[in-house]
Amino acid sequence: MSNPVRILVVDDEVVICKSCEKILRRQGHEVAWVLSGKEALERVRQDKFDVVFTDLKMADIGGMEVLRTIREEFPDLAVIIITGYATVAAAVETMRMGAFDFLPKPFTPSELLGALERALARRSLQVENRRLANVPEVKPDFCSIIGHSPKMLEVFRLIEKVAPTDSTVLLVGESGTGKEVVARAIHERSLRHDNRFVAVDCGVFSRELLASELFGHVKGAFTGAVADKRGLFEMANGGTVFLDEIGNIALDIQVKLLRFLQEREFLPVGSVQPRKVDVRLIFATNRDLKQMVEAGEFRDDLYYRLLVFPIRLPPLRERREDIPALAYRFLKEAAIRAGKPVREFDSEALSQMMAYDWPGNVRQLENTVERLVILADGETIEARHLAQCLHEPGGTGGITIPTDSQELKALKKEVRERAIAEVEKQFIIEALRRNNWNVTRAAREVKMQRTNFQALMRKYGLSRRRHEAEPEDDDNGQ
Repeated sequence: MSNPVRILVVDDEVVICKSCEKILRRQGHEVAWVLSGKEALERVRQDKFDVVFTDLKMADIGGMEVLRTIREEFPDLAVIIITGYATVAAAVETMRMGAFDFLPKPFTPSELLGALERALARRSLQVENRRLANVPEVKPDFCSIIGHSPKMLEVFRLIEKVAPTDSTVLLVGESGTGKEVVARAIHERSLRHDNRFVAVDCGVFSRELLASELFGHVKGAFTGAVADKRGLFEMANGGTVFLDEIGNIALDIQVKLLRFLQEREFLPVGSVQPRKVDVRLIFATNRDLKQMVEAGEFRDDLYYRLLVFPIRLPPLRERREDIPALAYRFLKEAAIRAGKPVREFDSEALSQMMAYDWPGNVRQLENTVERLVILADGETIEARHLAQCLHEPGGTGGITIPTDSQELKALKKEVRERAIAEVEKQFIIEALRRNNWNVTRAAREVKMQRTNFQALMRKYGLSRRRHEAEPEDDDNGQ
């Protein structure tokens, strides 16, 4: 870990304290230890700590009382319970009281460090959750875009570089990654920002209609052409034209686009008189254009013309740290539209959102949050609501029936992933049931590392706490 963490270890066995200290100091952390619960409470009131590891059974003040007091006085201080008396009941009770994890003795150095890493991640998410819930609106980090992850910061850097130029830009990314938003950001930061920005989805027009939309037509060019019509290129003169899903255009339109890129002139449909305009072109695709070139579906000369300045937009699963801010922005906007008092996610719901892969990317996240706001009864969206929304067996989970082949392909991928997710979830549940919900034994039985096993438990919202309330469903001692 890059930043040292201040840790307090509480155990009435000196050997346990010194062992934990050695392991944690080796990772560069600052470690103090005490031998009683009373001393522990004195230390946390005197000094600032990030994490407390405390034994459950101690002579004076036990770990449960230490946990209870810390949760009341220092809600952002992560507490991990360590004990040699590991039972499901004890784990359930500690989690209900607000422990971040439950570590049974004996534990290995990797299990100790794994518990620390999970606690710090959860603590960070808890603090961020509280902050976002209390701000009136979530403001964008760049133009109208939310994102502070390294991959989005690189996107912002590239936008800054290319925006002041007139160079052609190619945006590459999966459906729902926000290609039009990025295109608008490029236009807004360009010298053309006072002129028009025109967006065209090339996938929704037939070949004939697309040519007419882009280049215009003259009277009598085809049946129904009762008057001259200016195309979008001409209407956007001096501004920017964004052509989305460029991989869907026919080869003859590709030829016309290539000529326009080379000469900055075009022929309206049915005309023999070329026209010149001054527009900046931004293209976008969710397809592999190089593969299409090899298959003869896309012209190689046009491909290399588009490849002047490519920008790859990362899918949401590659920028998970941006999910909380995005989710809260969508929540606040949806709550206003719906006229509902929904104001926050609970920590487990936000944790599940961070773990989910979001095959539909930002667009799917936005639609899901809107649905959750509509379904919510109170101020808080809970994990159980999200689990129902994302993992509905036998249903489409609120996904719209596709209207074209690309949407169908994306939906088929999502349906496959949902089916796999359901099998994966049941696999974890059955392993836990066979082992009386002991995470360590269950992970060992199915030959998985405990940290990976717990990651899957978090992904599906399984918890010991929920297992006690609903014997069919449950989680780890995290």
